[in-house]
Amino acid sequence: MSEALIFSLFNLMARGLSSAAGLLLARAVAPEAFGEYALALNYAVLLGVLARMGGNEVLLVTRDGASGAALRRWMGVGISLYALLAIGFAVGIAPLLGLSAFIFAFCALRAAAEQVGLQMINSRLQRQERLGRVNLMTVLISLAVAIAVACAAGPALYHQGIALVTGAEFSADMTTPAGMFGLAPVPTFVMVSAIALVIVMLLGMWLSHDAAADAQAVDSDAASQRRLPSKADFARGRGFLYNNLMSFAYLQAWVILAGLAFAPAQVASVSVVTSIVFALYVFPTSLYRYYLPKLTHGDARLKEYLVIASGFALPVAGGLALVAPWLAEHFLSGAYPRLTLTLRAFALVYLVHAFVTCAFTRLAALRLNGKRLLCQSTGATLVVGGGLAIAALNHSLGNASGDTGSLLGVDLYSLFLCVPVAAEVVMLAMAILFQPSLSRSGKAHEDNAAASA
Repeated sequence: MSEALIFSLFNLMARGLSSAAGLLLARAVAPEAFGEYALALNYAVLLGVLARMGGNEVLLVTRDGASGAALRRWMGVGISLYALLAIGFAVGIAPLLGLSAFIFAFCALRAAAEQVGLQMINSRLQRQERLGRVNLMTVLISLAVAIAVACAAGPALYHQGIALVTGAEFSADMTTPAGMFGLAPVPTFVMVSAIALVIVMLLGMWLSHDAAADAQAVDSDAASQRRLPSKADFARGRGFLYNNLMSFAYLQAWVILAGLAFAPAQVASVSVVTSIVFALYVFPTSLYRYYLPKLTHGDARLKEYLVIASGFALPVAGGLALVAPWLAEHFLSGAYPRLTLTLRAFALVYLVHAFVTCAFTRLAALRLNGKRLLCQSTGATLVVGGGLAIAALNHSLGNASGDTGSLLGVDLYSLFLCVPVAAEVVMLAMAILFQPSLSRSGKAHEDNAAASA
């Protein structure tokens, strides 16, 4: 538990640093510029999920996952595929979305390092049981983003911070961000963050080097001579890829869906909120990892799990709802439209998702993974289908610029925020209906124990 707790705390700290950096950048630049960056980055992250093909999870479960040969095989395939996907997206899709070629190119470079290279390096370090180095890499990733924010708008943020705390007044020249290298703040940020994360990736490759283990793997395993992952590895990766795509769809796809439906300023509001809330998902994820093996042996710890999960989720969701007006009106100076409503909606999403995770944990412990995947697939389908439907409705009402329209007196942006809440509620209802009775649960636990014996 102590190692899992330390690992979770480092993940929380790293995600907190990334969210804080995103908030500072959002404060420093215009919502339209931040919305364009957020949209480009989320498309780049989606390409990263596709390109790594579940390879980082495969490294965690295969026998040679700790070897340098296995890392090189998956990184070679992943980075090569990412380059092809990014070039195809930049040529065929990005112009239709109106994305800046410069911003998307560096967002793609960042995602290639972060979503493909660093994910696989961290998996190798975990297989080597070098959790201290995994934690170091996690923090370095967030520091790279923070350095990029400092380069993009450091002096302006410093003077804005003093003005916010003390009420002092500064000239517009001192509080208006001006990026380095003759570039605007957002291009500066995407360039510096991409280069910094490539450097962190190279450092991670050096930290994961283990000459003795690699030599032993070469001597004992002919598979280490392969240049590509095996068919069995790719088959395992497909299952992990499906899970990753489902998770992306109902946890992270909101910026992309908002970009299809609304103007960049509203996309920026969704991005700011989801970056805050997504950082907090480390709590339910950590509880899932800790209680999954406990529930495999019986339901004795289930009540404890529910109490702890609700004890985390209720105050966090309530705190987000309470802080929303201050964040929108004071910290971000009211520049981001509908941010209070957006944050409160996603606080409710976070609260429901905590109980969804509890139900999923019990299904996984009872090896009812087919039912768990059905719940996830339904949630992802509702999210993507609902988002696309609202985008189509908004454009059919003549809002070609992406401004918010209304249907029968209902604001489409408010309807858009109802989609993630509805998806989580539906997943929770399905997961509860799929739960076996306590007597059947006891029989399933006995079967699991016999199978593992």
